[in-house]
Amino acid sequence: MRKLAGRWVRFVVLFAALALLLTMSPPPSATADTVLPPAPGVVTVSQRPTMVIAAWAAVEGASGYAIELDTLPSFSAPRRILTADTISLLTGLTPETGYYLRIATWADDPNTLGEWSSLYMFTTGAREFAMLPPVVTTESLTSTSITAEWKDLGEDLTYEAAIGENPDDLTDPKPAKKLTSTFDELKKVTKYYVSVRAVNAAGEPVTAWSDPVAQKTAKELPLRVGSYNILCENCSGGKAKWASRRGALVETIQDQDLDVLGVQEASIGSIPGGGAQYMDLINRLGSPYKLTEYGRKTSPDVRIIYNAKRLELVKQGTIALPRGNSARFLGWAIFEQKSSGKKFFFTNTHLEPKDGKKFWNTRNRQTSAIISATKRLAGELPVISVGDYASTKWDDPSNRPYDLMQAAGYKDPLGNAARSHNSAPGAFVEKRINTSYASYNMYQRKARNFAGDVNGSNTDYIFVSEMRVPEYEVVVKVNSAGQFVGVIPSDHNLIRATVLLP
Repeated sequence: MRKLAGRWVRFVVLFAALALLLTMSPPPSATADTVLPPAPGVVTVSQRPTMVIAAWAAVEGASGYAIELDTLPSFSAPRRILTADTISLLTGLTPETGYYLRIATWADDPNTLGEWSSLYMFTTGAREFAMLPPVVTTESLTSTSITAEWKDLGEDLTYEAAIGENPDDLTDPKPAKKLTSTFDELKKVTKYYVSVRAVNAAGEPVTAWSDPVAQKTAKELPLRVGSYNILCENCSGGKAKWASRRGALVETIQDQDLDVLGVQEASIGSIPGGGAQYMDLINRLGSPYKLTEYGRKTSPDVRIIYNAKRLELVKQGTIALPRGNSARFLGWAIFEQKSSGKKFFFTNTHLEPKDGKKFWNTRNRQTSAIISATKRLAGELPVISVGDYASTKWDDPSNRPYDLMQAAGYKDPLGNAARSHNSAPGAFVEKRINTSYASYNMYQRKARNFAGDVNGSNTDYIFVSEMRVPEYEVVVKVNSAGQFVGVIPSDHNLIRATVLLP
């Protein structure tokens, strides 16, 4: 009995010792052989009324850093940011408030951190102005530019914008145009910071600089392409004079920030005051837009306009199509996208618009000629074919040009098949904007909107070979009643797609 009791005592003692050892063991996430990079040695902290910028030297072996911010040194409810950079911007702070900041590293797993750095205490400054600064949004529309936008804070105010690679050292502030500012000639794939402030008529600041907004320039960018029948000067019987609508038309094109645009009915005929309509258009668009083909007789009706800052013109030409009631042409060009180095084949056309069986057959022959020329000239290049095909999904007996293009591998991203209403078979566009509006507005003040349908009735198309199409828009400026606002630029609406070259 004594032996059994002694054994029991020894068992209890051993069990207690084992339990004590287990309580002294490190947690599973921090094994004895885990070696994590040390915390940054010196951290530079720079604060403003509503933000702080922390910067430090890179730590060898660190995959990233965790920054914690709290108003208490205990960090009981910290705000944590994870980053791979060695500079971090924390906004939305309260003016005249004390904060504590610390940084740790991680190697492979951001949930397993090394030791924290020393605590850095700072106090945000007092708000300097009665008005809050603008709230700024940014985007990189090209690989070497960043555009900033903001809302107006009040009448009689203008704005200044500044940019830099360090959020605490934004240089070269410049006056902004309206409520936007674009910074050009930047480095590709580089993070920049943009800040804006408001100034009064005397040039004195009335707000502090806004919190810097981080924006990285793109490696390569989507391509913005369009098609626009601009209505020739003499085609409306004098009802829609070029002089009265060219300003609205130019503004519509510029607002879409296109890389390449096919225009139809860009007349070679003289306009009042002299010169041809198509040359007046390109002159008013101004830099960086250029025409691929200046010859008056080679393509009397179709023109290709491109953004020379973003695209390099490699080759160009014009092909006569089978004649209908009048001469018809295909304009084509090979471009190189400067941001990616990728080439693509672009065509623009305006098919025979006359009605009747005879001209239905003419459009079919013209489309077949376009397909044949494209196959021969494009080779293996991606293809974007735009234009006014003078044929809709309601045509009798069929929308044959559309069907021919689809069968040849040049697809309509909208999937606007014959007589389709609230469905879009074959569609692959990712985002639609106003695609229920018809591309042909007939100069009616009430915009032609097939409400409830996925697509409107189009005579104008953007066909593409195999590629992603993130966005497609029928460009209309209408009020809540569905009526066009201001001058109607043309009897067609501009159509625009954003594509990604394969």
